Amino acid sequence: MLRRCLLAIALTGSLMLAPSMTPDAEAAPKKPAKATKVRAKTTTSTLTIRWKRPKRATKVSVCVKTAPRKKKCVRYTRTRKTSVTFRKLRPNSGTDFYYQVRSHRGKRTAVTKWRKANLRVGKGPANVAAIRPSASLLYTWRKATNASSYQLQVSPSRSFRGGVRTENRRAPSAKVTGLNGGMAYFARVRGVNGAAKGPWGPVSRIKLVTAPARASIATYNLCGENKCRTSESGTWFLTNVPKWAVRKPLAGALIRSAQPDIIAAQEAATSTAFHTVLPGFSRSSYKAARSIYYKPSRFTVLDGGWMTLDDRNKRFATWNLFRDRSTGTAFYVANAHLEPYKGAKLDAMRNKQTLRLIRRIQAMNAHNLPVVWAGDWNSNDSNANQSAYPGGFDAPKRRFAAIDVVNSVEQTPNLVNAELNSANAGIKTPRASGDHVDAIYVPRRGVTVESWLMPANFLDTDEGRMYATPFPSDHNPIVARLLIATG
Repeated sequence: MLRRCLLAIALTGSLMLAPSMTPDAEAAPKKPAKATKVRAKTTTSTLTIRWKRPKRATKVSVCVKTAPRKKKCVRYTRTRKTSVTFRKLRPNSGTDFYYQVRSHRGKRTAVTKWRKANLRVGKGPANVAAIRPSASLLYTWRKATNASSYQLQVSPSRSFRGGVRTENRRAPSAKVTGLNGGMAYFARVRGVNGAAKGPWGPVSRIKLVTAPARASIATYNLCGENKCRTSESGTWFLTNVPKWAVRKPLAGALIRSAQPDIIAAQEAATSTAFHTVLPGFSRSSYKAARSIYYKPSRFTVLDGGWMTLDDRNKRFATWNLFRDRSTGTAFYVANAHLEPYKGAKLDAMRNKQTLRLIRRIQAMNAHNLPVVWAGDWNSNDSNANQSAYPGGFDAPKRRFAAIDVVNSVEQTPNLVNAELNSANAGIKTPRASGDHVDAIYVPRRGVTVESWLMPANFLDTDEGRMYATPFPSDHNPIVARLLIATG
């Protein structure tokens, strides 16, 4: 610098100052930095804005608008502090407010981008529900402070962790349809103001009333894939109960004649393909030859699966939760096939298998919905014949009685062929001791048995009524016509 000054003197004969050393440059203020760490906190009526003090700024101004393009600030202040609070604010449609922080030093400024702020929403309103008989609920609630809309959640779980329905509404009411009759529902509401969401209000619980729903339910051991035909079977049995390919259309025609809505089938493995002779039916659950078929035109499947009853002996059960399409009433159907043959030791095994079935269905049945228990139980009153089977007992009947569940055949005077054994054993002469290893159990309360039927193909002969041959299976189906959710 000194050399340049000396050179200027030599050339001009006078001293010239460098541009950076002019008096005006020394006097001009430096531009302030932008405010940083800007953040806002709201209540239902206040807006507090904070920031870190900008370098080189002597003051800071804050402008609040309802939209960035608005000409005027709805609130404005100029301060030396690092925060400001605006009070007595009211929400606006959409985003409530936009704010901007400007740093000042003399005439020079630095400004932040516009930021959004929404006033907080008041406490979530309590909701009130009016029960409707058509599987729907109408919810209404009081308005929440600053809420421009509302969010309603409905779930069969108190913790709102499963089956949650979320409804967004501007008005403080919402109708929720497609619910399941007999189930309890939990609901909560919160207010919404733009991006701001208020806290959830208290949780309400309402059990939906049920409308009686008719369902005709069958249980049928098919001897599918020829499980009942063995090397030890007599020639007469193999003739009367031929291979499945012959029996399949006969079994389909027989069960269709009883017009069931739901069929719990045992010994109905995948290759049995019983659904191919059941027009209008679909399979809803399957495990180890335990299949449940149903009419989608009548019912919606809400849930389903299978469970192990005895791992060592490979005993399983399938189940489904159905919803009647016309009434909304929901109910369970369980399908079991227990240990075969008589004797106290085997009765004890069936006792454990039945107990496990009951406990597992009850564990998932949080809403205490009606359960229809269908299957081949391989047990009846003859198991308790002490002269033939010392120490024996009818295990399923005893276990079900403990939870007030009874055999459907005992619940109606409208009986057809109830005197016959459900296991025909391929013998032409009908056995008429009334022993049913196949049965449909129902709760004593909540289900009305309108009729009970054991369909079979008969011939009138000189010796009396005989089974027609060939047999569709070595078991006869049982069909119970039920009125569900009547109590």
